[in-house]
Amino acid sequence: MKKATRIILLIFLILVIALFVHPKKVIYAPKITGKIIDKNGNPIKDAIVSRIEYLSSVNEKHGYFEYTEYNTQIIKSDKKGVFQLDEKSRIEWIHSPLNLSFAWCFGNFKVEKDGYKTYTTKFDEFREFHKDHCYACENIEFKPVITLEESK
Repeated sequence: MKKATRIILLIFLILVIALFVHPKKVIYAPKITGKIIDKNGNPIKDAIVSRIEYLSSVNEKHGYFEYTEYNTQIIKSDKKGVFQLDEKSRIEWIHSPLNLSFAWCFGNFKVEKDGYKTYTTKFDEFREFHKDHCYACENIEFKPVITLEESK
């Protein structure tokens, strides 16, 4: 192959890669609007609610991914027991304009209150498949009613 042809192919390849890989992507987490009650149905005021997210990192020694759980969007329930974790976004570092039109949206959170057992969502407890005409989990909302058990 001629040197000029190789250079043209290389430039074409670089342009194609530049077209499909961008430095940032916005990922939306679903909105969670819920109510916290006791076993008698009474609202629980000032319960601490926090969104659970996972930070992935590579274990340098063993070479596998590790996931660290951390709490974000820490709020308190109001006098009616209502709380709202607003839809939020975070930035990922790679993006393709050929995003597939499906995504699973998860709503992971934790509820804490003195005198009650801590409630933490279980894996897959709040999950919804991507909706049409929304980007990732942008317009997804979960509306749980959480009953806290008294601690003994």
